[in-house]
Amino acid sequence: MAKIVLFTKQQYNGDALVLEASTPGLKGTGVNNDVSSLIVIDGTWNLYEHPDYKGDVWTVSATGGPQQDGCYPTFSDWGGTNNSISSVKEVN
Repeated sequence: MAKIVLFTKQQYNGDALVLEASTPGLKGTGVNNDVSSLIVIDGTWNLYEHPDYKGDVWTVSATGGPQQDGCYPTFSDWGGTNNSISSVKEVN
């Protein structure tokens, strides 16, 4: 089963949110527009700038990141900008 952990601070600090399914809106989760690092436990995910899978998109996977281990310690590791994720979709 696909799983991703989003963190509000770089280096996996701050509040965290674990997702196991696509989420069209992160509002009310504590991490909306506040994702600065993440860990992909399983699968491939698209990160979207806006709710409902709109705006700029970045793809992350369990085999990606600087060490190819699914860990993205900063937003620049997925090529994004700080605090700009509002929806997340699992890629099949």
